This record gives sequence, C-alpha cells and structure tokens, in this order.
Amino acid sequence: MIMIKNETLVTAVAVILFGLSLPVHAQSPCKKQTIEDLVKTVAESYQAKTLGSLDAQKPYVGKLRIVIENSLAEDNARDRFTIKWFTSLARAETWLKSREHEEMPGRNTKPFVQCAKGVCTYNFDGGIVHNTLYLKKITYGARGGCPYIKTIYLLDGD
Repeated sequence: MIMIKNETLVTAVAVILFGLSLPVHAQSPCKKQTIEDLVKTVAESYQAKTLGSLDAQKPYVGKLRIVIENSLAEDNARDRFTIKWFTSLARAETWLKSREHEEMPGRNTKPFVQCAKGVCTYNFDGGIVHNTLYLKKITYGARGGCPYIKTIYLLDGD
C-alpha cells in the first residue's frame, strides 16, 4: 500500500483542477460577426450613450483606447488630442458622460464609409456642428474569427 501525504494529494488535485479549467477560461465570449456589423452596433450604442451594454460580448481585447480630437486646436497643439485607456466600455461611457455639461456635447455619427486595412471610416463631407462629439473612425483587429475594437476616435466639434 502506497502512502500519500495529505499535502501532496491536495496539491495534485489542485493542479489537475487548474489544468482542466484552463480551456474554459481560454475561450472567448466574442460574437462571430462581420466588422461592419460590430461597428454599426458600436455606433448605435455610442449615439444612445449605452456603450456599456456591449461589455457582455466584450468586443475588445485587453484595454480599449478612446482618442478625442479637438477640432479647433492647431495641428501641433498639446491639447489637440485627449487619449484615455479603458478596461471596459462601461468605464469609457462613464468617462464620456463625466465630460458632459447639461447633456452637451451631443453625440452623432456621420454616414459609414467602409472598413478596410484595420480602419472603419465615416464621411465628414457635410461638415460638423458646434457642441457635438462625432464618431470619426474605429480601428479594429480580428482574433479567432471574431472582430474586436482597438481604438474609437472621436471628433469634438467644440
């Protein structure tokens, strides 16, 4: 009869359970869809101020970046861009709302143009309006057949 110490048995069971749980955690909860469908969903949630509702499908990997461009700033101005990193769209939404005063600036999207070479763009031919924060472009990637958002670029109409 082989005697195994309790500590050794507990350690062995813990290692086995940990090993069995890895494949479950490695699977992504992403939704398989086209990048165009994902960008459309992001744009609708952005305008409705409900970006946090997208966290369930986690359309990003790691941290998500938001870049706001000040439309009135000079090209080389230090305050031309505001850049923030977020661990969730809910946190990004909270930050965007914290920048509002009496629900301004409003949010808007221009007509969608295309997604190509990692960038989805919008048509700004019609100009922009004061007190509006526009969805300018979205950069993306794909992992395991699932598109994900890297950066959301916004244009502040000031």
